[in-house]
Amino acid sequence: MLNYSKLRNMEQREKSTSLLLDVGADFYKQTAQYVKELEDRLEEEKVRNPSSKKVVLLSDELRNTKRIWKSIFERREKKIVLSALSFVRGSKETPKNLTREEKIFYDAIIEILKEHRKRVFENHEKEFVVVRIMEDIPQFIGGDMKKYSLKKEDVISLPLDVAKILIKRGVAEEVTAKF
Repeated sequence: MLNYSKLRNMEQREKSTSLLLDVGADFYKQTAQYVKELEDRLEEEKVRNPSSKKVVLLSDELRNTKRIWKSIFERREKKIVLSALSFVRGSKETPKNLTREEKIFYDAIIEILKEHRKRVFENHEKEFVVVRIMEDIPQFIGGDMKKYSLKKEDVISLPLDVAKILIKRGVAEEVTAKF
């Protein structure tokens, strides 16, 4: 069972290393449950005797527990982000001791970083197609993350993937040069 002392100890240990410590797969769930129990105990005590010393002590414990939880979370979050960045830059080491939530977060960051790198480094190689817009098209964001506002009779050079979609939908036609 999680308590204030264990959380404080975890925070100290998490501060002392660049690696993720083993906090258990259900760390966030257990901590949320502990915070909820503290909140419930505080409310019960407030009903029983709002001016008791126990209300002050429980309030302090709750506030400090939330602060420690946030501190642990932010330290682990930073370690995960740095590890993901290292991974996409070529390191084959993946972090150990991830919780379920952190594993999902780590995998998502890696995908975002890979996609970003692909967009930046492969964007110059993209093919473009000149198309004529055949009807007004509501504003949209293309696969290149650019906003497009296209009106009937516009002639524009678009990335191949965007142009193909518009041509397939019948709202654009490819323009070919005739000599």
